[in-house]
Amino acid sequence: MAFIKDSLNVKIFLLVVMVVVAMVSLVLVFKTNFEDINFKYLKKTGELNATFEALKGTQSDLNKTAEELEIRSLREEDLKEKYGELKDERDQLITEKIKLLDEVEDKNDQINTLSIQIKVKDNEISSLNDDVANLKQKVNCYQSGQTNC
Repeated sequence: MAFIKDSLNVKIFLLVVMVVVAMVSLVLVFKTNFEDINFKYLKKTGELNATFEALKGTQSDLNKTAEELEIRSLREEDLKEKYGELKDERDQLITEKIKLLDEVEDKNDQINTLSIQIKVKDNEISSLNDDVANLKQKVNCYQSGQTNC
């Protein structure tokens, strides 16, 4: 029986050694896999952080661009309003200019008419002054007693 016990102890010992070797092997495999997975995780985390930083930069660029577009849009609206106001004012001024030019033309026609009338009246005044002078001479002539006047 001692032989069986020795054989049994040896078998148990071998079994324990095999279990220990298997456990050590499994621990080494798990450690290697864990290190590999951990390395890949850290690598991916680094890539994600780099991507996140790049996205933050891109987002800030997009925000700046959006603000610039909004400012440009507001400027365009202001310019459209000012353009409309100036166009209306210009149209109104053109209408006033045409009206004033018509009035100037009417006034020039009136001036020309009045100038002609003044010349006619000056001629009439000259003629009447000549008549008055002649009549004064006749009156003077009659007052002095001459008969040949």
